[in-house]
Amino acid sequence: MPNGFARYRNNPSISGTVNKYLRANDLLETPKHSLYGLRHAFEDRMIAAGVDDRIRRDLFGHTLNRERYGKGATLEHLHQCVQSVAL
Repeated sequence: MPNGFARYRNNPSISGTVNKYLRANDLLETPKHSLYGLRHAFEDRMIAAGVDDRIRRDLFGHTLNRERYGKGATLEHLHQCVQSVAL
């Protein structure tokens, strides 16, 4: 979906929904792990890999507090960035 999931746009329930799914499918390393921690680990790994700030914001869906210029990274480039931090 190019514009994300409208049901969760501006709705904090996405975190609870994802955490519930992760717990139900035994996808968390420990009960103390959560989507929040996964997001932070992903950001830390991207920073360590030298992934550009705009690309990190685009991958997280965060807004930029200034005008955006250009179209941003291609899907292929985003894929390369994510692959560079994959385990």
